[in-house]
Amino acid sequence: MVPVKKARSIRRSATSRYGPCGILSLHLLEAWPYNAATVTTSALQSNGSSPTLENLRSLLIIRCIALLGQIGVLCYVLMVSRTTEDLYGMTFSLIILAALTAASFWRSNQLWPVSDAEFLAQLLLDVVIWTALMYFTGGANNPFISYYIVPLVIAAAVLPWRHTWLVAVASLLAYSVLLYYYRPFPLFTPHAHMGHGNSNVHVLGMWFNFLFSAGLITYFVVRMAAQLRLQEARAVAQREQRLRTDQIMAVASLAAGTAHELGTPLATMTVLLDEMLANEHLDSQSREDCHLLHEQLLHCKNTLGDLARTAELNTGDHSRIVTVENFVRNTVERWAVRRPGISYQINASGGNATAAIEADSTLGQAFENLLNNAADAGSDRVEVTYSSDHSTAKVEVRDWGSGIAAELLEDIGKPIIRSSRSGLGIGLLLSHATVERYGGRIELCNAAEGGAIATLFLPLTEKRA
Repeated sequence: MVPVKKARSIRRSATSRYGPCGILSLHLLEAWPYNAATVTTSALQSNGSSPTLENLRSLLIIRCIALLGQIGVLCYVLMVSRTTEDLYGMTFSLIILAALTAASFWRSNQLWPVSDAEFLAQLLLDVVIWTALMYFTGGANNPFISYYIVPLVIAAAVLPWRHTWLVAVASLLAYSVLLYYYRPFPLFTPHAHMGHGNSNVHVLGMWFNFLFSAGLITYFVVRMAAQLRLQEARAVAQREQRLRTDQIMAVASLAAGTAHELGTPLATMTVLLDEMLANEHLDSQSREDCHLLHEQLLHCKNTLGDLARTAELNTGDHSRIVTVENFVRNTVERWAVRRPGISYQINASGGNATAAIEADSTLGQAFENLLNNAADAGSDRVEVTYSSDHSTAKVEVRDWGSGIAAELLEDIGKPIIRSSRSGLGIGLLLSHATVERYGGRIELCNAAEGGAIATLFLPLTEKRA
């Protein structure tokens, strides 16, 4: 049997930390069927290589194919002419291109992330080296001059439009220079003499064709690629929303079942306590404990009743209009009763004193979750600051705890549940869903002086309380 003092200590600790129905909260968290470690691990395994890295590897394969084609041209010229005259520049350019390709393949096997700027640099290097190769092999007379279109198409497909325009300008400038400045190559300019200005109508027609193609690709392909990326982002957001909805429905079902299962034990304990209190021989200390337990049981019954009513009500039809000040102060004061060991301070940071929002009990619970996270972070004080402008109410919850880990900041609000009760998990997930239902959002960041700041944004209603 647990000693009375130890039982009293456990009871008061659970009550102060989790509220009168703290056992219900613990049961919900323990019974949650999703394993965060499994979800996170599988996500990391599925993203073992980023799309940008895969694009870089594809670019290197294309570069290898172009390199092999030019090596084939070099071998053909050697077989036909049986001389190495005027081939040194081409050979040197191919060596540089091969070395760059080998170095890029080594880089693609490293763990460094591939940025858009690095990918752009790879494409510009292709343009520069290809320009040097074309210079030594006939300039614009070389039929392989059309390869300039390849980096442009790749840039239009995978890079932002500003980067694509840089590649387009670089390619067009290189092509234009090669119209007049090049070294004649026997295979492609058999009748050319040393000098400049050996352009003809056919070469100029190829240049205009390239100019026209580059303009079309840069404008229309970039637009189509942007639409595809936007469509993909929307699909990802919809998948996350569906997953989060499924998890919330699972929590709701679990909460409803738990509330139903706890009804009978609570009624039994209430009857037993009434019988113990009716005993005239009960000592004063035990009678005091029984009164405390009876009070906590009533709190549990009320909480379970509120839970059942909230599940049955249509939130949109049963919300009320409250001022931002009343919403913040009432919620914080109600929360402080359950967390007596945490000091708090409420500050008003300007705005309209009559600014009002639409709220119900679930929105207050979402705000309380932010306060609980601040208290569970190891901070002995919490500072709440509220303000408003012409359209939005802003409520900041500041703590001086350990802060939020960088990997958690990326997953906050997403359908990933952390297994740690003291961390950011199911409570914050539900808070995000509730706030978004009212057209608001939650932002979290680490404070420069230590601790974390959770900011709640809610749209103001046109009505006034």
